[in-house]
Amino acid sequence: MKIEIAEIISELDTFFRIADWPPDPAMKDWVPRVCARAGYDYQKLFEPAFCEKFNGLMLRAGNEVKHVFCSAFATPDVMETICDSGASDALFFLHHPVDMEVCGRGFLPITSPVIAELQKRRISVYGCHAPMDCHDEIGTNAAIVEALGVTVEESFLEYGLGMAGRIGTIKPEKTDALLKKIMEIFDVSRLELGGCFNTEVKRIAIVAGAGDEVEHLEDARDGSCDMYLTGEWYPRYTPEEKAEKERVARLKKEIYEYSRKARMVLVGVSHAASEYLVMKTQMKEYFESKGLPTTPVPQKDWWR
Repeated sequence: MKIEIAEIISELDTFFRIADWPPDPAMKDWVPRVCARAGYDYQKLFEPAFCEKFNGLMLRAGNEVKHVFCSAFATPDVMETICDSGASDALFFLHHPVDMEVCGRGFLPITSPVIAELQKRRISVYGCHAPMDCHDEIGTNAAIVEALGVTVEESFLEYGLGMAGRIGTIKPEKTDALLKKIMEIFDVSRLELGGCFNTEVKRIAIVAGAGDEVEHLEDARDGSCDMYLTGEWYPRYTPEEKAEKERVARLKKEIYEYSRKARMVLVGVSHAASEYLVMKTQMKEYFESKGLPTTPVPQKDWWR
């Protein structure tokens, strides 16, 4: 089966309300910055609407879609998997329209050679960042809520037009057992743990991606949570830009000090793994319901 790219893009834009959103709070800064660092003009390569909103169809490389790939980041190994698949006339659905070294330099661009290869293979790229973080039905946080069986009671962490955090209750569970379940759900070999180790979890706060600011954790604690589950509560990357490097250094110090007195267990599954879950569950189901074979592509190292 094949679908005209205009049709599937229109459906995605409508579902995630791309036209209603202002320019993406994070990607409006990072996409121009990392592309400039790589030495290419993103405005000449990417779709005009994307260059305004930094969400939606980013790279148009064909007119039909026969297959969909999806992932959280455009990492080198993810791109290699897609390009080596032999697929053409496909759509690559991304949460972030960039790469990221979680324990390295932070956000990085999709390189010019990779973009050229995608164009050659007629593989278009669609990015959906903040709208997916905030969406209640299909989204990075919604997928975690679904997987853990959370009854959402409130949302927090204002982000663009919505909220990028959820607070709710789960069936009371011993912390050790819940941590084991979390590792299985996200398919990670290790967790970043901190804070106070409560023996049982009844109330949980969720922030997919980077929940690494003290105000986020304080909002969660105001909800009397036993656990704070996020991608990274302690940032590991070291940006190249001086001002950003100083900001992250300050953030690390603040978060570390907070973690020493926190009254809930802090759990990081990695930025990428926390936002990949929606790809292998909800987005796979979404695209396949439209008759499009879909391949979620995980990273080989969630903590790279």
